[in-house]
Amino acid sequence: MPERPARHTLAWLSAEADWRADVTGHEPRLAAWFAQGLPAMVARSAADDPDPRLRLGVPLPPGEGKQRLALRVALQDIQHLQPPPALDQILAGGVPADWQAALQAMLRLAPARVFGAFAWQHLSGLPYVHARSDIDLLWQVGDARQADLLVERLQHWESAFGHRVDGELCLVDGGAVNWREYAGRTREVLVKRLDGAALELRDALFASTGVSA
Repeated sequence: MPERPARHTLAWLSAEADWRADVTGHEPRLAAWFAQGLPAMVARSAADDPDPRLRLGVPLPPGEGKQRLALRVALQDIQHLQPPPALDQILAGGVPADWQAALQAMLRLAPARVFGAFAWQHLSGLPYVHARSDIDLLWQVGDARQADLLVERLQHWESAFGHRVDGELCLVDGGAVNWREYAGRTREVLVKRLDGAALELRDALFASTGVSA
């Protein structure tokens, strides 16, 4: 098991896990959630957070107010970790009819993993996706050329299908950048990491690969 799993990683807790909700009143709902065998998702901690435990989140469906329930747990109390589902898994599990063609086309653009409403509906069977939903995706990018081509294709996809895609470009060093912010060509972009987020120079994002942005 990795020392610190990446953001958006799915985490299944052991039956004896000593977890604690950030809000005590959320513990009964979280206990019921975990009793169904459902996972939580690894979340970002603040850089100055003194708590060494892993920060996790469980977003509830719209019918329960779309609350995001936060909790802490020691890494040794996690039974199983896995990446969020791949886009082809989401499609195989069934999506609303008005998303079928759009997501088949998205699948052809680049490999992607899914978080947000589509992922949680797939994982839980609960109704998360509604008429105003967007889809949240993660794409691995290795250099600026790949990132630039992908964001151009994403812009064309939104124009062609009338759906919105949110998500992050995942960098080789573990950071992640919102794709729209990257597409904006600003000098600095917000880079999210497991231990916080900070503005970084856009031109330095791919410095480790030898190809600048």
